[in-house]
Amino acid sequence: MSHLKLLLVGMLLAVRAMPAADNLAPVPPAPVAAPPVIVVAETATPTPTPPVRAGSAPGNPAADDSWLAALTALLMEHYQPAGELVLSFARPRPAAAPADATLALASCPTELAPQILVNVRASDATGRVTECLLVVHAELWRNGWTLREPAANGDPVRVGGLDLRRYDALRDHDALAVDPSLDLDFARNVPAGRLLTWHDVVRRPLVHRGQPVEVLAMDGALTVTLRALSLQDAARGEPVRVRNLDTNKEFTAVVTADAKAVVSF
Repeated sequence: MSHLKLLLVGMLLAVRAMPAADNLAPVPPAPVAAPPVIVVAETATPTPTPPVRAGSAPGNPAADDSWLAALTALLMEHYQPAGELVLSFARPRPAAAPADATLALASCPTELAPQILVNVRASDATGRVTECLLVVHAELWRNGWTLREPAANGDPVRVGGLDLRRYDALRDHDALAVDPSLDLDFARNVPAGRLLTWHDVVRRPLVHRGQPVEVLAMDGALTVTLRALSLQDAARGEPVRVRNLDTNKEFTAVVTADAKAVVSF
């Protein structure tokens, strides 16, 4: 019995010695592995181009138009072509080319072509001069003729039976430009609607070989009319060899109309 009492007393003392549940230190949770970090690659957004003042950079339409207008005036003055010259850049203006500049022609080809290289000197407002090599497309627009109805070889060319059509003379080299003063005959059969070329026509002779010709001879303020005999066929504006019927001397005159010519001494 005494042993049983001692055992109970020991157990009671052990329970009293245990700390209360509220005083127990919290047990830290077991570490949990962090989820993997997924990196998604993003497409880089380009830095916005700052606004460009009109006419301040190559490729700007306002500046390009200004340059082309100035260049057109220079080339028209240089070549003196018949027709309307239209230019466009085949390559962008050089980056060093000032937008607002006074242009001077440095060098260019001997004749116009569909694409040309032009060297210009560009002076800006400060007086700085930049030499620029420009590559440009060129068009030279003229009025040509087309037939309303087919024509046969030998028919006279009548302006009333023709319609106007614009053409680029730098590409259609042989096209016949409108000139109502020309006296022409068809040199071959020509279908309707086609642009006429010099291969389709011949100049109509106004003076014929063996024909009497009235020649207006001019020597300063003195003018006399001579009787002559034509030694060849010739059209308006062409030279013709004639023989003076009074002196039998031969000389060259220029045809002005039917059976008429002029000569200057």
